[in-house]
Amino acid sequence: MEEKKVFPCKNCGGELVYSPETKKLVCPYCNSSFEIDVDKNFNPEKEEIDLLEFLEKSPEAKGYEIILYEFECKNCGAKISSPEKRRDVNCPFCGTQYVGEAKESEGLIKPAGIVPFEIDRKKALSDFTDWISKGWFRPNDLKELHKLEKIQGIYLPFFTFDAKAKSYWSALAGYYYNVSESVPVMRNGRKIYETRQVRKIRWEPVTGEREDFFNDVLVPAIFSERLTLLYNIFPYNIVSGLKPYDSSYLAGFGVYNSEMSLKEVYMVARAQIEQEEIRRCSSDVGGDTQKDLRVKTTLTGQTFKHILAPVWSGTFKCKNKIYPFLINGQTGKVFGKKPYSFWKIFFAVAATLFFVLIILLILAVFGGTN
Repeated sequence: MEEKKVFPCKNCGGELVYSPETKKLVCPYCNSSFEIDVDKNFNPEKEEIDLLEFLEKSPEAKGYEIILYEFECKNCGAKISSPEKRRDVNCPFCGTQYVGEAKESEGLIKPAGIVPFEIDRKKALSDFTDWISKGWFRPNDLKELHKLEKIQGIYLPFFTFDAKAKSYWSALAGYYYNVSESVPVMRNGRKIYETRQVRKIRWEPVTGEREDFFNDVLVPAIFSERLTLLYNIFPYNIVSGLKPYDSSYLAGFGVYNSEMSLKEVYMVARAQIEQEEIRRCSSDVGGDTQKDLRVKTTLTGQTFKHILAPVWSGTFKCKNKIYPFLINGQTGKVFGKKPYSFWKIFFAVAATLFFVLIILLILAVFGGTN
């Protein structure tokens, strides 16, 4: 069982924080900095754990026991965790500043690795400023109208899964061909018959199989209703960015504890893998079109690891309405909700309808002369 360490500055005693810019622990009081010891022999693949064996022993497990201090948001019910007994943690999902009393929470997963922040607060704010001013259907003055409410760095919990997939598939492959047919048409108020080329489909039954390896399928261990923004700032570069877990990287940042058990997260990952196999098998069918695709996938060699990955979570206000956004703490990718301009949408729709009307009038005029 592990509890968050305190990192006092050796020079002044102030509390150190992790700096994404220097990748060191820095003291905001005396500007001292200290290296973080990193295991140069760290290999993420060696951190993989046999999934089925682990689930057999602990079917409802959430992990390796790490003590964090848990807050429950009184507004949306989200459980936010901090590695120290702080009560100024903002909810990353609804932005509320009012959270409940801290309590120790045990039985949560100790990460095997961590993707440290590479985007610092200054760069996150710069990326947000660039993002807020973009968008064709957004108000022209959004950049001046908006007011940034808050932004905070937080680590979110993920599981990665590896698996070998073998799929057997069957389908009907369709091939287009044309035949000449006599079809009725109206000409000057009279029905006549014309010979035209009509497309037909020849259906042929086909079968096949394929094998694929899925490496580091990344699934967040939080409830689905909070994932819309998060999936839009994917991906994270796990291969180059993952470091051995060290609580030093948490200094100055919040941690959002896993809400879902390993088994629950695995079901999401398995569904993603099976859906991807359906897509890949579909591409193997051949022909011009297809139908009745059936795929049976078997997974073997399944392993997992738990990691933390960084997010800058924030909200801004525009015309008394709050809008949330997220920034990938490794890549700087931004996604969020922004207000729309009613008049821009109105004129765009009006212009489109006008253009369609002109085309219809042209067709009516020239079509009626035949």
